[in-house]
Amino acid sequence: MEQIPVVVTPLDEHMGLDIARSLARRGIPVYGIDSDPSVPGRYSNSCHFVQCPDPDGSEADYVQFLADFGRRLSRKAVLFPLSDRQVLLCSRNRAALQEYYEYVMPDHDTVERLTTKDGLQAIAQACNIPAPQTIFIADANEIEAIAKRITYPAILKPTESTYWHVPQITRLLRRGLLAGRAKVIQCNDPAELLRAYHCIAAYDNRLVVQEVIPGEDSRLAYISFYLDRQSRPLGIFAGRKYRIIPIGFGSASYVRSFHDPELKAVALQLLLATRYQGLGGIEFKKDARDGGYKLIEFNTRFGMWDGLSVRCGVDLPYLAYCDALHLPVEPQLDYRDEVIWIDWQRDVRAAVEYWRKGQLTFGQWLRSLRGEKMWAIYSKGDWRPGVAFTLGLARKLWARTKLGRTEN
Repeated sequence: MEQIPVVVTPLDEHMGLDIARSLARRGIPVYGIDSDPSVPGRYSNSCHFVQCPDPDGSEADYVQFLADFGRRLSRKAVLFPLSDRQVLLCSRNRAALQEYYEYVMPDHDTVERLTTKDGLQAIAQACNIPAPQTIFIADANEIEAIAKRITYPAILKPTESTYWHVPQITRLLRRGLLAGRAKVIQCNDPAELLRAYHCIAAYDNRLVVQEVIPGEDSRLAYISFYLDRQSRPLGIFAGRKYRIIPIGFGSASYVRSFHDPELKAVALQLLLATRYQGLGGIEFKKDARDGGYKLIEFNTRFGMWDGLSVRCGVDLPYLAYCDALHLPVEPQLDYRDEVIWIDWQRDVRAAVEYWRKGQLTFGQWLRSLRGEKMWAIYSKGDWRPGVAFTLGLARKLWARTKLGRTEN
């Protein structure tokens, strides 16, 4: 019997590929819908690429495209929205999309609160989950008073991470040819905070000031999960971020799977209190001052390295697929520790930054690569996306080099 298809959007080079590879092995047809015709995942043998309108250009056109595509499929597909933008779009437009797609997520109010800084802070306080102090900046006048009363170092960040993905801010914050995309600006005194605020607010003034949780980057931990419609966990998996880029406040480049009952307990406390449903992930940092986990971020979707869960024994994409279709599936709550996830191009750049700060030697980096590994994007059985990604990196590096020459 023909399997019910899956739609992932955007296809991306991490999450979409991981889901497609997991489900394609089970004979499930996967469609990757993305507005970018050069996305590496389009070359995968695990999915069929479909180009769509850019949701940044017209949300209505994008939603209509999804509905029209779902209507053309022979059966109601399972939908995996894989960016914060797509999650919010699919949540807001449930009435139009759930006629053609099956997907499980919390009610829209919960989705919105978990994906915004002010909403997440309110939920953390209501659930008694420790989190860094966060101050929302109303206008330029208020930042003067905030700068005088807070303790330093502090960080300046957008109220939603995607607000800093625009080219003007990305170029403004990039530090060096090989640096990753900045998620925050660390400020060590009032003058630095005021300069950073006025610099960024000229492009986007939706900003917050947040307390810095002290401790090395290896204190960052992430727990991913799938909860069914009754908020019962069907799959749970955790990893420790040993290296990130940009260092201090970036995204993972090197992760190891691990167990921590304390991490699991605080995550489940938050999930059950919000009656969460569906795929997601929560980032915490173990505070060097008191040893407790502090809430950093909540993703209402499959994350960048959540595909490591499949390698370790918790097939989150398949659990989500079965539950969306009301198919019986056994919970997968145990997994193997010390399995590595590494994004080589990000980790090489991260290693250089750690080396410059005296936090990592070349020998330590080489030794960290020993053991069972999952390479992000690259796969022997599905090699074409890796080739396309590598060529894309080379073109991007060349473009940055030319831009740097022009600016100099």
